[in-house]
Amino acid sequence: MNALKALSLVSLFCASAFLAHAENLQPISKATFKTQVFADDFSAPALSKKWRLYKSSSVIRDGALVGIEQKDGGHAAVHSVTLEPFSDVELRVDLKFEGSKATNLTFNENGFKGSHAGHVCRVVVSPTKVTLRDGKTGVFENKIHAMRQAKTMDAATAELLKTKEAVFPVKLKPGQWYSVSVRIKGDVMQAFIDGKLIGSLRSEGIAHATKNKIGLVTPKQEMHYDNVAIKVP
Repeated sequence: MNALKALSLVSLFCASAFLAHAENLQPISKATFKTQVFADDFSAPALSKKWRLYKSSSVIRDGALVGIEQKDGGHAAVHSVTLEPFSDVELRVDLKFEGSKATNLTFNENGFKGSHAGHVCRVVVSPTKVTLRDGKTGVFENKIHAMRQAKTMDAATAELLKTKEAVFPVKLKPGQWYSVSVRIKGDVMQAFIDGKLIGSLRSEGIAHATKNKIGLVTPKQEMHYDNVAIKVP
């Protein structure tokens, strides 16, 4: 675990954020999540065997997981843990941009056939925006995914997809640690940075009752991660 991490407050809020509050989407309390089911501070010299890697050349360096996409792998580096099935969950992770333009914090079900590769929902964090996305009934729904791959998307589906994500601007600095939390309760997913609510998304796919895999996904290189903790109610 890194000894010192300066966690800064974030500039936030846009029209969509105010709309979310207008719908009475109050912050989901961290007290909702009482049982810790996984934690890793990357203090060991090698990555725990509880992690599964895909297309990854990632390493442990200075007490942190350094996400590095495999050269010519054709896919972002995926670091995932498989858990007992859950619906409501909190993921907390410290992260730092060191070259990668974004990271995906993913919630999936291993073996689920109702969406492409079992994708359920995710939060994408970049230095300029945070995107909350319901993939199960959105971009990764099987028929929609096939249309996107074939570039046959119709106007009605394109309009539907606009309801399956919410985007919120932020200002995050490369080389600086931030504490990010994702909380899911029912059909609501919320993202927090340094304790501040950044934004919310309500969508039916988020309520998927048997999510069982959480991933940290790094396009290109590098994204640094530390102090991962996963809790359920």
